[in-house]
Amino acid sequence: MLRPNSHRRQPRGFTLLLALGVVAVVTMAVMLSFSVVGREADTQADTRRQKQAFFAAEAGLAEGREALRLLLKNNGSDTTMGLPAALGGASPVGDIPALAAANPPWYELLPGPGADKWNRYTILKTNLGTTEIPAGVDYPEQNNVRYRVFIRDDLDDDQSTVDSNRQLWILAVGEVTTANGRPTRSMVQALVTNATGESIFSPGCQMENCSSDNNNNNNKDNEEPEEGSTFTLP
Repeated sequence: MLRPNSHRRQPRGFTLLLALGVVAVVTMAVMLSFSVVGREADTQADTRRQKQAFFAAEAGLAEGREALRLLLKNNGSDTTMGLPAALGGASPVGDIPALAAANPPWYELLPGPGADKWNRYTILKTNLGTTEIPAGVDYPEQNNVRYRVFIRDDLDDDQSTVDSNRQLWILAVGEVTTANGRPTRSMVQALVTNATGESIFSPGCQMENCSSDNNNNNNKDNEEPEEGSTFTLP
């Protein structure tokens, strides 16, 4: 009678273990690939939201500059302007923690139509012409972008609610909301001065009345400096 040979079953057991190891390695590689692809997609989506928030803030800043120009124009020749009264009795901003404790206070320059005061930067297919969407293109609608615009005095005097030099700070906040998670926010700030006449901007030292070849030889002021206005520092 022949005894069963246990050595004949060893190769089959080793093959099974080897197969399980290969399956485990392939499974881990696939899961790692999915993780890398997911992180890359999240990074690209976050970059896109940051750009959208920045462009929304830039749009709000441009709209705020025009609104400020109209405010100063309506103020006429008066050199002072009370901000709460000029903005229809507005109160300082209190629903954004970063701005609520500011001194001088920020005021809403362009309040939105809703209770949250956000202006929606919405782009829908129904608002576009047929020629603006190529045939066969799935146009991505934009309905989660919004912005707010604020204004405050530039500390020209000790009155934080009254402007006395027709120069104010404008702050635009752009934001992209998501279904789950925190929104992406961008802020753009600019100091706006009301000026009459034409404003000319050019590179080099021409802004300092230098010569046409952009050197420091000022040919527009040939008078000697007045010694009476010269001060010696201690």
